[in-house]
Amino acid sequence: MQFRVAARTAAGLALAFATALIPVVPAGAETLIDSAPPAAKEPAAIEEHCAIGLDAVAAADRAGAEAPEPVCFSSLDEVDRYLAEQTTDDGSRLTAAAAASVAVGRVYKDAGKGGSSLTFWGSNGCAGVTFGFPSLSSGWNTSISSLTGLNGCWATAYAATSYSGTRANCTPYCATLGSLNDRVKSLVFRPTGSLG
Repeated sequence: MQFRVAARTAAGLALAFATALIPVVPAGAETLIDSAPPAAKEPAAIEEHCAIGLDAVAAADRAGAEAPEPVCFSSLDEVDRYLAEQTTDDGSRLTAAAAASVAVGRVYKDAGKGGSSLTFWGSNGCAGVTFGFPSLSSGWNTSISSLTGLNGCWATAYAATSYSGTRANCTPYCATLGSLNDRVKSLVFRPTGSLG
């Protein structure tokens, strides 16, 4: 008998609690029921970190062929490991120290070295060598927001193809590109101390 009383009391408390949660609508007020599903959240942009070999780009250019596609990964660490595993033209493996010196620059889709990136690398840094890209692929020519020269390189970004128009010199780093944000059409990596 006491069990039934306890059960009724517990049921009564649950009903009282549930009733307290039901909103009270004043008499004569309209109630709207939103039948639309909750707004879908924008999916987070997936970062992609790519690398492109300058020697392969130059070889394609000399042959009149399209430039090779960059090799892409999900992190910068994977790009660095990829560069460390590259070999020289004669097939010998680059040492870790040499691999660290082959990246000449990196562009980023967001300010402050944020977002997806593209690393340009070659068989040596910019000591006495300039690397130029008179035009960038459509995936990058409207999306560069910061860039940096690496391993003895400074970078110059241009608003037009073939190194013309407004430019920004990054000595070696530009956290933002001001009026060139998302408008870089050509790019040069040159020895430290030289400006475009």
